[in-house]
Amino acid sequence: MFSTKPALIVAVAVGLFSAAEVFAVPPSKVQAKPTAIAIQGRSATFGPYSMKVGDGLNIRAKFGFTIWDKNKPNEVNMLNSENHVYYRDTAEGWLKWNRRGVPVIDITSVELVDKPTVSGLPCNHYIGYQMLQKQKVKVADFVCLQKAPCDQKVVEFWCKHFLLPPKCGFPIAVKQRVLNSMEFVLVTATIREIPASTVSFAVPKDYKRTEDKASLYFADLGGGMSKSDLESFFQQPLK
Repeated sequence: MFSTKPALIVAVAVGLFSAAEVFAVPPSKVQAKPTAIAIQGRSATFGPYSMKVGDGLNIRAKFGFTIWDKNKPNEVNMLNSENHVYYRDTAEGWLKWNRRGVPVIDITSVELVDKPTVSGLPCNHYIGYQMLQKQKVKVADFVCLQKAPCDQKVVEFWCKHFLLPPKCGFPIAVKQRVLNSMEFVLVTATIREIPASTVSFAVPKDYKRTEDKASLYFADLGGGMSKSDLESFFQQPLK
């Protein structure tokens, strides 16, 4: 976990989206080109990261890339760009492994508290509650995009990562209950619109598949890594 500020703040650069120019429209309709979004931020699970969102998620973090494609929803590909190898995990296995160390929450109800705008994009700010010992306890404080340029399946998968209700939208800032305090697990620094054609959710053809995570990250060391070695490595703080 990383240190947090008391208030829920989405630190987004101002003026990322310029107003669309208005042209005289001929009788035939002009089709808008499909768009995606590029996000930079920090999370408790990735550390500093950048992500492209469209027909899937393409996430770049300290230890490589993670790719999830909505057309192959049951698999997640983890890529090491230095060694050109990748490991394919199940979506369920990846979600469990990537959230290691982050407490589980179980939101039973949400309250809409605000409707902020982030980089010109409409968002909703929610508080999430869980019933603990017959009491309604605040366990999440989060902001979601309401019109993200992606399929609902993509929203649902990203929400699963943070244990949030997918009906709330695409999460861009999340604080959750950790012991007796609320801590950030996701902070967004910038959001910008990009052409959908510039984003790929496929594993490059020159990458070789490996059968375990240790080989993915230590392929150039000749093996010899145990599961405990790998877990110990990833428990180190990301800088």
